[in-house]
Amino acid sequence: MPGEFTICMGSNATSSFNMLKDTRQRLRVNFKIKVGEHTLNYMEIAKNDQLTEAEIHVRKMIEQVGSIAREQNFQRFREQRFRKQSEEVNSRVMKWAVAQVVVLILLGLYQVKNLRSFFEAKKLV
Repeated sequence: MPGEFTICMGSNATSSFNMLKDTRQRLRVNFKIKVGEHTLNYMEIAKNDQLTEAEIHVRKMIEQVGSIAREQNFQRFREQRFRKQSEEVNSRVMKWAVAQVVVLILLGLYQVKNLRSFFEAKKLV
C-alpha cells in the first residue's frame, strides 16, 4: 500500500560495532513493525489536538473500522480470485472428462466394426 512507513530498530550492542574486544559477539537487530491502527500514538495526537478521552476512543474506533473494512475488501478480492480459479479448473476437468468419454465411445465403435468385419471374414456371422 502506498503511504508513510516507519521502522524502529534496536540493538543489543552498547557501542557501535565495537568488535575488537570479543570477536564471538553477535550483533542483534530487533524489528517492531506496527500495522494499521497500532501505528498511531494517540497520546501525542491528543496533546497536539487537545482531545478528550472520549474523542481519542472515537478516533481509535474509526481506525479499527477502517482496518476491518480494508481487511474485508482484501478477503473479497481473494475470494473472487479463488472462485475464478476454481471455475477455470472445473471447466478444464469437465472438458477432459468429455474428451475421455468421446474417445472411449469412438474406440468402442471402432472395435465393434473390426470385430464384425473379422467375424464376417471368418464366416461366423
